Amino acid sequence: MAPNEDVTALQEQFHGKYKPLHSVSSQALDINQDGKASTDMLEEISELPDMEIEVSIFGKNQYNPKPSFIFVHHWPKQWLGRVEPTSYDPNIKLSYDRTVVAWVFAFDSDLTQLLLEPQPPTLTDSELYTPPQSVLVKDNGRIEVTLTKRLYTTEGWETVQIITLYERFTR
Repeated sequence: MAPNEDVTALQEQFHGKYKPLHSVSSQALDINQDGKASTDMLEEISELPDMEIEVSIFGKNQYNPKPSFIFVHHWPKQWLGRVEPTSYDPNIKLSYDRTVVAWVFAFDSDLTQLLLEPQPPTLTDSELYTPPQSVLVKDNGRIEVTLTKRLYTTEGWETVQIITLYERFTR
């Protein structure tokens, strides 16, 4: 049996919830409006430390003849009110809504990457459901998620790549 087909071993190794250990952006941003731009997204996005990812691995059962693998991504989406500003306005109060999106996935043959299946057209709004560019398995059972986000900062809107490393805290 190939490693990416051994459901019991995959459950032991991956099944569970993961919390962010660190998160960095491709450029320094001042999102939290403290006057200091930083690449540390756990500092800049106040809700990010409370987010998580989930990896669910289910074996065959009476309803599903094949094992199923589900990746769930929780992310804090910026909320700025009903009308999106075109540039920075210090009077706007920034808040966050938790967005949660699930993808069916498969492991690559070396168990180094989760290969997410594309979302249906109803979930392709990149502002709400940003698909990760990659989900990689790192050392010590950690998972690294890379995505591109458009974020509201003190310099206006910026699009950056964010790499977040997660560590499992439940099985």
